[in-house]
Amino acid sequence: MIRQLISVAVAVMLVWGILFGIGKDSLAILNQKGINSSKESGTITPQSIASKTKTTTIQVGQTVQTLYVTGTFETQYSDVHKRQLFSGVKSISSKASGSGTWTQTGYSVELIDSGRTYVITVSGKYSYNGATYTISTSIEFYCNANGSIG
Repeated sequence: MIRQLISVAVAVMLVWGILFGIGKDSLAILNQKGINSSKESGTITPQSIASKTKTTTIQVGQTVQTLYVTGTFETQYSDVHKRQLFSGVKSISSKASGSGTWTQTGYSVELIDSGRTYVITVSGKYSYNGATYTISTSIEFYCNANGSIG
């Protein structure tokens, strides 16, 4: 009876974690404390790491440049959703077209759409013709049901 209650509690926490973005590292702590979960309780199992480069445009003074953003992500299969979902960001890098110099200064991530979409906001500085522009732009990466990134 207690084992069934623990399984139900873990299943509820996993579903809540998927819906509200708890990372797998937080859930791993539960397993380290001796709570075992099974596929029947909605366990998520690691599946793959995938990378994708997408483009967006940035305004640099009077010109528009192309920014290439490469994301490397971990995806996992969710028994609850019966599909692959994002489970983490391994790295985000970017480079810009044009004759200026792009330096990425940071990025932030937001997981939306029940774990299917990451909104990545890249920040950086673009130096061109003696002027430096501080730029921040967002781009979305989508995980399809098979774990491919688009």
